Amino acid sequence: MRHFLFEFITGGGLSGQALSDTLIREGEMMLQTLLSELSELDMSEISLSRDSRLDLIDREIEQYVITEAIEEKLPDFLKKSDVSWLIAPETDNCLIRSAELFIKHGNIFVGSNPEAIKIATSKYLTNKKLAEAGIKVVATQWLDEAISESEKAWVVKPDDGVGGEGTRLINNKNDLSKLINEKVSENLIVQPYIDGKHMSMSLLVFNDDVQILACNKQYIDEKNDSIKLVAIGVNECLSFKEEMLKLAKDIVSIIPGFAGYIGVDLIEVNNELYVLEINPRFTTAYAGISESINCNVTAKILETFLNKKLPNIELGSAKPVRINV
Repeated sequence: MRHFLFEFITGGGLSGQALSDTLIREGEMMLQTLLSELSELDMSEISLSRDSRLDLIDREIEQYVITEAIEEKLPDFLKKSDVSWLIAPETDNCLIRSAELFIKHGNIFVGSNPEAIKIATSKYLTNKKLAEAGIKVVATQWLDEAISESEKAWVVKPDDGVGGEGTRLINNKNDLSKLINEKVSENLIVQPYIDGKHMSMSLLVFNDDVQILACNKQYIDEKNDSIKLVAIGVNECLSFKEEMLKLAKDIVSIIPGFAGYIGVDLIEVNNELYVLEINPRFTTAYAGISESINCNVTAKILETFLNKKLPNIELGSAKPVRINV
């Protein structure tokens, strides 16, 4: 079986643009996980694209070196593959555009429907869609709207941002007003700062059914008016498994079209879970799931798309695994 892997940051998606060390590091982590776990499967031929500014991966796989815009080359790579895997950020509609290409030119695409991706790409749209259905969410507004009061502070971030890039912690309303008056509010959302436990859940979704892969703790560093994710405790929050599973089922019923690996960021306050955002793609937690559950999770994801149904995955013996970002 021929597999094509496209990790947007390291695979040439930013050819001609600056490469962020942070995004390279996270992209490499997820790519190496996917590559290692696919390599464990018999009869797998693997190819991937690689930005010419980065070293080739030290494995016996086919690597397409990318020196210019990759969009015109992707269809040929996809047509040569049986299964295509996509790791890409939502920013500037990268994930949507890539998914559309993969669906049009590939065979089996391991990913979500573009319509589901479109909703999840926007934190604002996701918030409104879930809130209308009665899901607890952290109130989200456009920065240039009338801003709600907050007991402590406000969090400002890009509507389609990933990895915490561009996220700012604003401690007083004067500074918030200054941001608005400087007219830098385009595509920025604002949420009230909430004291709570940061969590995420890693899901495997198919045909509007869902399986929990991991219940994670997020380690957040707040300093110099910024909020950064510094580590993930994979399956450190298993005591919330039942609550997370119920919430996950509600989410996939409200937003149809998710498929494959999905990450959902949460905050827990007084034993209640509030949704912050949905990531319709591989997230950093993916790198620690197989070790946590003692099972090749990539093989399970592939099995899902080949058999068109979810496999059974048990978390009873899962152990916590720390992933530093």
